[in-house]
Amino acid sequence: MNILFLTTRLPHPPWRGDRLLCYHVLRALAQRHDVTLVSFTDERDRPESIDVLRSLAAGIHLQRLSRLRSWLQAWLGVFSHLPSQVSYYRSPAMARRIQRLCAENAFDAIIVFMLRGAPFVRHIPHPAKILLLGDSFGLLMGRASIHQPWWRRPGFEWERRRVVAFEESVTRDFRETWVLSPVDLEDLQRRGCPNLGLVTIGVDERLFDLPIRARTGTRLTFLGNLSVPHNIDAAIVLARRILPLVRKVFPAATLELAGADPTRVVRSLARIAGVTVTGPLPDLVGLWERSTLMIAPLRFSGGVQNKVLESMAAGVPTIATACVAQGVRGRDRETLIVADSEDSIAQAVVDLLRRPGDYVEMSRLARDHVRAHFSWDSVVDRLEVLLHGTPDPTHAAKD
Repeated sequence: MNILFLTTRLPHPPWRGDRLLCYHVLRALAQRHDVTLVSFTDERDRPESIDVLRSLAAGIHLQRLSRLRSWLQAWLGVFSHLPSQVSYYRSPAMARRIQRLCAENAFDAIIVFMLRGAPFVRHIPHPAKILLLGDSFGLLMGRASIHQPWWRRPGFEWERRRVVAFEESVTRDFRETWVLSPVDLEDLQRRGCPNLGLVTIGVDERLFDLPIRARTGTRLTFLGNLSVPHNIDAAIVLARRILPLVRKVFPAATLELAGADPTRVVRSLARIAGVTVTGPLPDLVGLWERSTLMIAPLRFSGGVQNKVLESMAAGVPTIATACVAQGVRGRDRETLIVADSEDSIAQAVVDLLRRPGDYVEMSRLARDHVRAHFSWDSVVDRLEVLLHGTPDPTHAAKD
């Protein structure tokens, strides 16, 4: 098939959640079909990233969009009915580019990533337009609202209401809208959004080769994009509240905060005894090899947390809040440990550090769970079923 794939952020390097998802979806699609990638680019993108994407896609078209103009559009967009995150990416030049590409090429399908890319194709007459939404942003923002400082809540609530209305409107203009977890699917269904489909994400397949073993030691890990609110909040809670409780029992316990774009607040956590802030890591296999356990104390989140899937696939015992466990369909004490309060999370950490051998079977079941239920091929299979009624039974790469 010939596919147009539109993303508003260059999908490389795959360090942030949205870039990681886009990169692996592009890679999976390109293994079986011809993909034309269309993406915005800005002054932060590196030439080597573009070279990597050119090696995957049959064609690549980049549209320059400066961050200064984008932020100006977002602030002016506060007074419109569109979410500011959609106004941020407003670009008549991109709209013209996509219209021209669609007129000049016989695309079998058009896949658009996230709400912010939807306006560029929602009114293009094509029978197979797919919105890869990922998460229900209305649900995510609803969970996050109670954790906002009082002075941000009015603006945050205004953005949330516009996001909810836009989700309910724009999904009607696509043949299907794909989300990553049953929780997000149920929320959008409840709000009357039509034509919904469930797909999954995958992990780095090399993680399945790491040995399942009793994880001795006291090295705690948290991985995530450290510039987004839910991960910043989790990092702060871990470093300032949970780690000190653990260190009362295990004074040598350490915490590694790994991930892209740590904010100033996150970087300042390195001043706390036992805390290291590494920033982005080019290869996460080494991180999981040295980790004793992974803690994901997210108080608000949506969709599937890839970092938790990775730790489970790597055989690293994982402690997560209920909303995170729900997204990965994990079962308490079977595939991971579910704990929500700071005290219960700290106690779960202490219990695991005291008896690492007791959690080997849980780690094995966690890996089996990820292997059985999460795959990047899910997106390609869903597309092939949508257009042809069945996925390619051979899963063979294109000639």
